[in-house]
Amino acid sequence: MKKYLTFLLLVLLICQTAPAVLAEDKPVERNNEMIFSIPANTFCDQSQKVELSLNLTNMGNANTTVKVDLIKTDGTPYIAPGTTYNGISSTITPGTSISVSPLLSAFYHQTFGGLNEKCTDRPYAGKITVTSGEKATIVASGFISGALGNTTIIINGGQPWNVSGVTPTTPTGPINPPIDSCSIGENNGLVHAMTSNEDVYGIASASSYETGYNSKPFHAFDNSCVPWSTAGGQTTGWLQYEFKAAKTVTEYTIKMKQNDPSWAFLQSPKSWTFEAYDGQKWVTLDTQTSVTNWTPAVTNKYKINNTVAYNKYRLNFSGNNGGNVICISEVGFLGY
Repeated sequence: MKKYLTFLLLVLLICQTAPAVLAEDKPVERNNEMIFSIPANTFCDQSQKVELSLNLTNMGNANTTVKVDLIKTDGTPYIAPGTTYNGISSTITPGTSISVSPLLSAFYHQTFGGLNEKCTDRPYAGKITVTSGEKATIVASGFISGALGNTTIIINGGQPWNVSGVTPTTPTGPINPPIDSCSIGENNGLVHAMTSNEDVYGIASASSYETGYNSKPFHAFDNSCVPWSTAGGQTTGWLQYEFKAAKTVTEYTIKMKQNDPSWAFLQSPKSWTFEAYDGQKWVTLDTQTSVTNWTPAVTNKYKINNTVAYNKYRLNFSGNNGGNVICISEVGFLGY
């Protein structure tokens, strides 16, 4: 009898503590990577299709930058941009970082087989990497749909996980140290002077650049005379900077091409929009038309009414002042 009472007391104690254990069922802490498998053995040929779909949602309260890598069976990356599926456009490009705003989702879809073929070029594994942002909560899932039925892509057991974003190291010295006579004067800018298209603070990109003159996108943010320009003959295009930690830009500056009096004005932009990406679409923050007040010694400044922190900003140029390219020496972003 005594043993029975002891056993009963032990059972009651366990039952009383069980709810407390369940109450701790919270998103699991992970590092900034999550690896998953993609079942890809369903039938695929010119007459049968296989659909791959992925969904990723930022359940946190701040913008976060994520990258989805897809890996083929031979270990090489699969980088094809996504397609539209049932009216939903793909916003994920494998291997490319994107910003996802709080409570918003990013999508990827691709079709294999049928007229698209590509049956031997399918991904069999994937990896989600958080590259920047404060502490984020991510939940992701997907599915394969084919001739032999549907298969779920299980990512972290279908559960959300907390991820600590990557914090850039503290810079030494000013953000924009003077490099030459073309250096802009605003050392309180948000973009650290770049020496390549990507550093720990952000990524510079553009619709095109002139390879013959090495006018890569980062030269618009290097604080020097070396300019960025579109490829030859292109008088429209965009120039983008992606912060790895979201910033609120309240003013931007443009300095025209230097040391080229014959072409500098003609190649300076005339009309453009200044835009930010909210995770699903580009939002126009400022519009400029018929801009002709370019002077080599003066940096043009444009204040905007913006209180939202975005990861991506771009200048979307629709024309210049008569040259064969759009060319500028330096761009600055100010704010907080």
